[in-house]
Amino acid sequence: MKKITIKEVADLAGVSIATVSHVINRTRYVSPELIEKVERVLKETGYVEKIAGKEKRLKVGRKSLVVCVVPNIASAIYRDMVSCLKKKVSEQGYQFYCAISSENYQEEQQLLEGIISDKRVAGLLLVPARDTAKDYKKVIESGIPYVCMERNIRGAGIDSVEFHDREALDKGTSYMIDCGHKNLLYLRETSEGSTREERTKGYLNALERNNLNINDANILEIDLDQSAEVIQETIARGINRTMPTAAIASGNRLTLHLLKTIRNMGIRCPEELSILGFGDETWTDLLEPPLTTLNRDVAGLSALAAEILFEKINLGYVSTKERYADVKLNIRKSTRMLDNGPCGEMAVSPDTITLSKEEKKMLWNGKFRVAISFHYTGTAWAELHEKGIRDALEQYRIEISSVMDAHFDAALQNVQLQSLIIQKPDAVIAIPTDDKKTSEGFMNLSKVSKIVFLSNIPENIGKNSYVSCVSVNEWENGANAGRMMGEYFHDRKAKVGFINHGAIFYGTRERDQAAEKILKEQYPNVEIVTSRNFGQIENAYNVCMDILKTHPEIEGLYVSWDRPALHAIKALKEMHREDIAVFTTDLDREIAEYMEEGVVKGMSTQKPYEQGRAAALVVAKSLVSEDVPKYVGVQPCTVEPEQLRRAWKEVFHEPISGKI
Repeated sequence: MKKITIKEVADLAGVSIATVSHVINRTRYVSPELIEKVERVLKETGYVEKIAGKEKRLKVGRKSLVVCVVPNIASAIYRDMVSCLKKKVSEQGYQFYCAISSENYQEEQQLLEGIISDKRVAGLLLVPARDTAKDYKKVIESGIPYVCMERNIRGAGIDSVEFHDREALDKGTSYMIDCGHKNLLYLRETSEGSTREERTKGYLNALERNNLNINDANILEIDLDQSAEVIQETIARGINRTMPTAAIASGNRLTLHLLKTIRNMGIRCPEELSILGFGDETWTDLLEPPLTTLNRDVAGLSALAAEILFEKINLGYVSTKERYADVKLNIRKSTRMLDNGPCGEMAVSPDTITLSKEEKKMLWNGKFRVAISFHYTGTAWAELHEKGIRDALEQYRIEISSVMDAHFDAALQNVQLQSLIIQKPDAVIAIPTDDKKTSEGFMNLSKVSKIVFLSNIPENIGKNSYVSCVSVNEWENGANAGRMMGEYFHDRKAKVGFINHGAIFYGTRERDQAAEKILKEQYPNVEIVTSRNFGQIENAYNVCMDILKTHPEIEGLYVSWDRPALHAIKALKEMHREDIAVFTTDLDREIAEYMEEGVVKGMSTQKPYEQGRAAALVVAKSLVSEDVPKYVGVQPCTVEPEQLRRAWKEVFHEPISGKI
């Protein structure tokens, strides 16, 4: 019987030779209809028996072995790469062998010479130590099918699979710049190679696009062949020289050395230094704080490299066009946004406010009195604000002389402010009820008492009329919500609506603008088809109704904070549109219930207890010192359904009682 060829099988099935190869070797997705057609021809022509015989012969002897050469298996990327490749190679009936080059070119060349001369070798998967074709002339001329991985060899006709390194560093650097960081420190290895160059180009591209001087790029060269002590001394000198607000480590080992360095230097992350690292190691999300990372799709790269290699082995040519695997930006808590206050002041972390022994003694002996003037005290949030204030002031024996609740009534708050003017407390911690209507009352109060505002400052209050403003970092709060919405729809196009506050209120205006900016700039696949203001909380119901009637196609909804979001959700339920994903800010019990139901997909939330403590600390400092920051920003936290109970405990400092 005449032996049939793979080309004849392809002709009979009406497909390409590559498709037949992929059906036989399971190296790429092929539609069920084509698989059925090809397999029918394979059986009818007896080609399946030829395949079975070939597979049996390839398990041992000549052309039975696929060799992978990597720099080491200590790094997570190469460890995972070898594991993925072994599985792919074994599925094709080949033996798998891994060799270690130790990132040493001479050692690598000895390995490659042995591989070239070994008749058992059917193919080579290589992470090259160098990047020029002349250094791999013997491999190229040997005729052995090979594919370069992670790194490229410069030259024509060389097949390689790499990561989107340039795009990844561009995206990561742009994220840091969007967070307000202008003084960045970039750590890179001294070793030459295409990976190092591509990452550096991505970093510099982001600086240039954001109009930052690339001559001040703060690139720190690190020789990883040196001892850990020398490496960390180099990093410490770089930090002391440049005084960055954020650092980017362009590799796994660099990330680890950076973390050890800041620990030894006593630098707090992210309060004093935000960090973006590489996260191929599994421990990066177990750190405190969890590390913001660039994660490479090692499994995707390995599968693609194996697919190309077996096309070369089985077909003699490559039909696969894709040559890159993805790198994902995972935003966690090692990065923070640098916020600006209402008057343009740079925000500082509460942790930077300290009291000396002498200042503490002055507070303990001073018999100081502090009053609280809140817009409303009837919420769990207000209770936590007050508890944080009380707990912090008690440490310094500062008396709380009165707590006033304006019940959202500006006129009532003005009367209460007149009462405080008569009482003359040493300081007042206040949340204005209305930015315009209470402005004069607070101006008069500032003449007799120091004022620390929570969240917002009334209109026309000059810098010299108040001590400080303590607020959640509202830009980061909104950016978190916008980013969660973008990630929810990251793999497809979607249309969404925005329900903003729209009032002249600094905090919510910053928040809403940040959420919109993040979506427009970082998630072009998500289209904001409408943006409406509700003004008063109860109006959010009608605004949501109007949006649904005008734009029934929307799949997502951003609402400025939880209370108006509850009214919007009521409208969604009445319209039977629980399919719309809701994103908002501020965690409370009712909104938590809707998150458990699956209506709310993500939120960013303030930490009211921490804000209260920060306000009290600022007051205490102001009573004994003039060295007080004008704006203190407290970092918000993100909440997703799977983290709901943990986030609740973090925000409310107690576990959820029973079912939400």
